[in-house]
Amino acid sequence: MTGIGRFHQNWKTGRKIRGRAWHRSVLTLAIAGLLSAVLAGAAAAQGSRLPAPSGSQEEPYRVGKGDVIRVDVPGHTDMSGSFTVADDGTVTVPNLGTIRVQGRTASEIRSDLGRRVSLIDRSSPPVTVTVAEFKSRKIFVLGAVLLPGIYAFAEMPTVWDAIAEAGGPLDDANLNAVELIPGDAAGGRKTETIDIASAIRESRTETLPRLRPGDTVRVPRGQNATSVLLTGAVLRPGPLPYDQAPDLVTAVVRSGGVAADADQNQVQVIRQSGDRSMRIRVNLNKYFEKGDASSNPHLEPGDTVFIPRKEGTSIWVHLAQMSSVISLVASIIALSRH
Repeated sequence: MTGIGRFHQNWKTGRKIRGRAWHRSVLTLAIAGLLSAVLAGAAAAQGSRLPAPSGSQEEPYRVGKGDVIRVDVPGHTDMSGSFTVADDGTVTVPNLGTIRVQGRTASEIRSDLGRRVSLIDRSSPPVTVTVAEFKSRKIFVLGAVLLPGIYAFAEMPTVWDAIAEAGGPLDDANLNAVELIPGDAAGGRKTETIDIASAIRESRTETLPRLRPGDTVRVPRGQNATSVLLTGAVLRPGPLPYDQAPDLVTAVVRSGGVAADADQNQVQVIRQSGDRSMRIRVNLNKYFEKGDASSNPHLEPGDTVFIPRKEGTSIWVHLAQMSSVISLVASIIALSRH
């Protein structure tokens, strides 16, 4: 069994590791979790601008749609800057024109731009090209993990690597039935259930399925869960005792309310039923705007509430809108009736 396998086995069976080694492990996890939280917060407010973790790659990274590349040309600030890869796989660099970058490595892009620069500047200054943001390789990690959210990787991780990047599983996580939900159905891919607990016990986490861009990893709660977990665009994500979260609106209010960029039309309540998980989709705005009681479902112990964020909207725009204030007032009124 590897070191990480022994640590998590002891962690899940009552934290039997004691002394300085245990404290160092916990401190390392806390620091990593804090860093991930800061990065996740920045991503939510600025379009998921998450840096990819460092690590060796078997082959050079190839740029994808949505990635951000950094171009630096010494002595030419007009040609230097950060450029987002458009949907057609190109970027447009001032004075150098439009260049196709999708599917190409930084070295290949650098060679192409270098030739174009040499036509303008005969001294042929060295062009530097780096991938600043790996937006095309986002993974969603939800459920019973310390820091659920969106993570970006230069090299696609295994299911366990993604869970570890999200701070690791919570104490009541059910690692025997982790769900891998594909981001696309290419090649007939379907949602599969993975027994991560067995892989950890048998020291074979490196053999677990490797994720693809857009995939979602969901870690369910154990059968003995006594709390409700709130994730996504809430001000204080995390578990709540069930007696403080009997229904959706109460749970959201107890978690500080929704974030300014929350998409209240697409709320999901994820519930485990035996070996199957059920998703209840809720439009919270119907409750706030029309008092529709069906949009405030009762929750059950072990439920996970996921509130997504709106795509392509600025947090400052939402702060200026009165709808958020109205929603908060309605939530407080609803809570006072319980």
